[in-house]
Amino acid sequence: MRVVALCLCLAAALIAANLVYSALTGHSDALTGSAGELLYVASFSGFADEWNLYEGQQSARIADDQLELSVSAPQTATWSAARPQFADFDVSVQTVASDGPLDNAFGLVFHIRNDEQADCDMPAVLLCGLEDLLPLAGAAIRQGLDLKHSTEYYAFLISSDGYYSLWRTKAGLSKLLSAWIPSPDVRQGIGEENTIRVIAEGPRYQFYVNGAPHALCLPDDAGAASTFAAGECVDGSMQDSYLAGASAVGRLGLIAQSTASGGGGVVVGFDNMIVFSPSANNGKEARL
Repeated sequence: MRVVALCLCLAAALIAANLVYSALTGHSDALTGSAGELLYVASFSGFADEWNLYEGQQSARIADDQLELSVSAPQTATWSAARPQFADFDVSVQTVASDGPLDNAFGLVFHIRNDEQADCDMPAVLLCGLEDLLPLAGAAIRQGLDLKHSTEYYAFLISSDGYYSLWRTKAGLSKLLSAWIPSPDVRQGIGEENTIRVIAEGPRYQFYVNGAPHALCLPDDAGAASTFAAGECVDGSMQDSYLAGASAVGRLGLIAQSTASGGGGVVVGFDNMIVFSPSANNGKEARL
């Protein structure tokens, strides 16, 4: 009994330390800067250790000074994230689908939190091994603090047949926030280069392809599905930005995905990913 009581006291002390740690650190790990300041650059000619790289049927590797994502199986996604975390950002990246079907999907993932590559999803390192030492207590603590391993992120995607969409994944479930919409600004075809850009300021996100702003089809009912048909946003309206429920902090990454209809064999290269702090003149392309 004394051992159990001691363990519970230790757990309580660690929880208190974790909460204090979280309150004190807040968003301190996020890269920030003054308006228009350069925050991060990835040319993929070096610093490969800053990205998640792996081989297999779904792979992320550095090839020809690019980050190359390959997806062999149909209806499967692969992605790679950089180490730094960001709150507000203005990120752009050059993309080229070099192989596979036109019916594909690729783009930027952002505000990635608790991603599966993380070794520990608890802010205080003291809690990381607690579940191994005290399985029942550790599991209860994780449930109580809602610190379960999960992946949460947004994804802005384009396709080689000229469409774009916005997604959110949370607790393993993906939701189509803005349906696939055709765009004349998306350069179609395998081997065509497209520049994708996302701006995040607080809870608001704006999206660009090849310098052109892209509006979203947002349903009137936030819980409903986004539907775009016959050139119209059905039971919703076209909005120039997406407003989330709250501001977020997380990593930035790149993603490639195959579809059920297009099949596997998707290969996409990414280069010259540049991140600025948002400026007052967000409508213009950020430049070095």
